[in-house]
Amino acid sequence: MNAQLVKNQLSECFYKSLFVNSEISIHPINIISSVKSIIGIDLDINHSSLIDYCINYTNSFEYVDSFGVLDNLTAPPAVSFASLEESLINKDMKESLNNVAALLKVSDGKHIIEFLLEFSIKYRSPAFQLVWSIYKMNLFLDHKNLNESIIFCIKYITKNDISPFSNADIKKKFKFDKYVFSDKSFKDVLIYYSIYNEQLIRYAKIKEYIDINVSFFDFSDSKKHTKTKDEQLKYGRKWISLFIKDLDESKLNPDLIFVLDLFRSALKFSDGKHDKIIWTMLNNYLKYYFK
Repeated sequence: MNAQLVKNQLSECFYKSLFVNSEISIHPINIISSVKSIIGIDLDINHSSLIDYCINYTNSFEYVDSFGVLDNLTAPPAVSFASLEESLINKDMKESLNNVAALLKVSDGKHIIEFLLEFSIKYRSPAFQLVWSIYKMNLFLDHKNLNESIIFCIKYITKNDISPFSNADIKKKFKFDKYVFSDKSFKDVLIYYSIYNEQLIRYAKIKEYIDINVSFFDFSDSKKHTKTKDEQLKYGRKWISLFIKDLDESKLNPDLIFVLDLFRSALKFSDGKHDKIIWTMLNNYLKYYFK
């Protein structure tokens, strides 16, 4: 596939999606990020149908004119990330935007998105998966729509509930090979695993909060029973790309695309260490999905 054409098409979809008001679980931002990564496994595989699905899915949503702007705001004279954190806790979108406007004068916008990712993980906001998708798309597009991305993240963080933070919570080491598969938690576990292995400026704090959050999941499996296919071990992540290419278009949906990309990312960072466990999880998901 033409890499630049794909990038241009996804860039247009991404910008439109920054002005979509939708539930987190079906938001096109997640799908666009997933499609980008699945196609990126091997550009020699023709994914024109997947691109068309992504474009049509994005265009199926209504757009709002704006979620807010960073121009003409009343920026406080002194501001810090602590100020932004407080305004986010208070669900004060206007004050959060004021704080961001001030921070942008002294801080890189990329650091602000990382902070928003850290905040959403620290306070267990359901928006964290959207913020993670925003982070990845900004890397892919060289931070082309940085301000709009920040506004988008703030909107979704302030409109969703958060959980009180306590550093007294029990921490668990992220032992992927001990995870007990659960329909309710496996998506979060896979996202955390990817974030855990990403090179982030705020990595130390983010890692600490992930260790706290995984304490709520079951990591008690001492004997993993793996079930893989020969083609999966042969082709690795490319198997996912080939699987979705050969899938009937009528069976495509946002959740399937999103989940396949979560497993793709987990395999990338596993680098052979947990591959059989990850393939087993994926096969269990597909068995349930297509039953």
